[in-house]
Amino acid sequence: MRKAKGLFGLLASVGGAVGAAGSVRAAKDKQDKLLLINAGASALAAISGVLLALRSLRLRDLRKEGGK
Repeated sequence: MRKAKGLFGLLASVGGAVGAAGSVRAAKDKQDKLLLINAGASALAAISGVLLALRSLRLRDLRKEGGK
């Protein structure tokens, strides 16, 4: 159950990254600097979410193996 939760978190973060990429494209097309800054911040948040989800899944697997 926990692994499924982690996978859902990962999928949500990937979805956020895809949405942020679309926002970056739209901001560039409109040449709006404020929208571009906002889209960049959203992209960073989505990337950090993906990294946190991956770390969580990896640590969970290590604990199962008796590692850390």
